Amino acid sequence: MDFDGFHRETVPQLLAGGRGTMAAAGLRRGDSLALVMPDGRGYAYRSTGDDLTVGEGSTADTVAELDAAAFDDLLAERWSIFGLLYRDRVRMRAGEFSTFAGWEAPLQALWYGRPIYGQLAVDALGSLDVHRSFTIDEDFGPFLARTGFAVLRGAFSSAEIEELNAVVSAERATAAPGDGRSWWATQADGTEVCCRLTYMANRSPLVARLAADERLARVAALADPGLMPCTDRLDGMSVVIKNPDVVAGLSDLPWHRDCGVGGHPVLCPGLNVGIQLDRADADNGQLHFLAGSHHHAAQQGVPAGIDERAVVSVEADPGDVTVHFGHTLHAAPPPTSPTAGRKALYVGFHLAAAFDAVGPGQSYNDVLITRDAGRVKSPDEVVAG
Repeated sequence: MDFDGFHRETVPQLLAGGRGTMAAAGLRRGDSLALVMPDGRGYAYRSTGDDLTVGEGSTADTVAELDAAAFDDLLAERWSIFGLLYRDRVRMRAGEFSTFAGWEAPLQALWYGRPIYGQLAVDALGSLDVHRSFTIDEDFGPFLARTGFAVLRGAFSSAEIEELNAVVSAERATAAPGDGRSWWATQADGTEVCCRLTYMANRSPLVARLAADERLARVAALADPGLMPCTDRLDGMSVVIKNPDVVAGLSDLPWHRDCGVGGHPVLCPGLNVGIQLDRADADNGQLHFLAGSHHHAAQQGVPAGIDERAVVSVEADPGDVTVHFGHTLHAAPPPTSPTAGRKALYVGFHLAAAFDAVGPGQSYNDVLITRDAGRVKSPDEVVAG
């Protein structure tokens, strides 16, 4: 999409159709952003409090420079603002990167008509008990469609969990930074710890068989009959490992979406099914979900001032399963126990479009691990250089 043509022709039409009002819902009066080209051409977005204005200019509180190809990738959602950061394709001329990232939801509201999550979304949940759980044999499809997540109790036996834990332990023992199949973080004392194992089905027949597991197939079918298990791309079947006292890296994940670095048009609706291999709670590490957020723009956290009953902190036992759409806003904050070590094995399901767009052995997350031999940096670390 041509940078000037889009802003001179398409954006005025979007504003006339009321999209500016949608975008302003995520901004304060006076907030401003300028998107500029390397040659100085730019367009400034400004909030009036209840609407948005867009005009030529490069003066704003936050000024982000990106070239024409990067703008096209952002507009087409091939890469997100964070994806452009990790690929070194955006430069801040003024303001902080975090402020630019905070504009992603308003830009999506304006460009695509994707609403920003707020109190109306919480009210739409009505009297639904968002904290309830299910057995794997129950029909949790309507709940999943409304909330974007579900918790299934006792889906796997203790014997199955024991076998999977043995496989994970063996893989973790042989993993090393730069091996292309693991992510690494750093603890306060300087110790490097493995925080993720990827493409497990390539090395474990036991894990590979999960792709054909009838229980998981039923879970995916309730979400969308077209979803297929993903074993050889998009990180394949992966294990997330929580570690205590991490000070660098992405062992602890802030509020995010699984399409957070890019690819939303082909990755969503994708489904992640997490088989819990250990106790999940605040001490050992746990997931948090924002109910109903899978229908909304890519916000960076829970909006201030909303009824927090929509924020669900999941407690689970080994053998339980968590299910969530990749576009559901979720977080995995630091565990509080010094001996924490929760593990969860994830099986991803995607539509055919994802298999067409992403080849075997490829993942949008590759941009995270190629910077420093699997030592995945947080956005703040990347910004700081």
